[in-house]
Amino acid sequence: MYHFLISKNMNPGEKRGISIFKGVLERLFLITGILLGYPQVIIAFGALKIGTRFRNSEKGKVSDDYFLIGNLVSLLAVMLFIWVLGFF
Repeated sequence: MYHFLISKNMNPGEKRGISIFKGVLERLFLITGILLGYPQVIIAFGALKIGTRFRNSEKGKVSDDYFLIGNLVSLLAVMLFIWVLGFF
């Protein structure tokens, strides 16, 4: 049922795996940031999403995915590093 709901909202050429991974990573980033007390993650997330929308060509889609995933992973790592340092 879940895959059916996702599939009907996707473009025919879009890969389902990367879209699901990006969605999970985006939500993990937002939830982690808010739970750790960093409401600024909402602003950072919005800026990153807008940054991926500037180029609309299909060729730029792959680089936009890497841009978004790379930046979300980097910011998530920074938040977790600061959280770990808080225990010491």
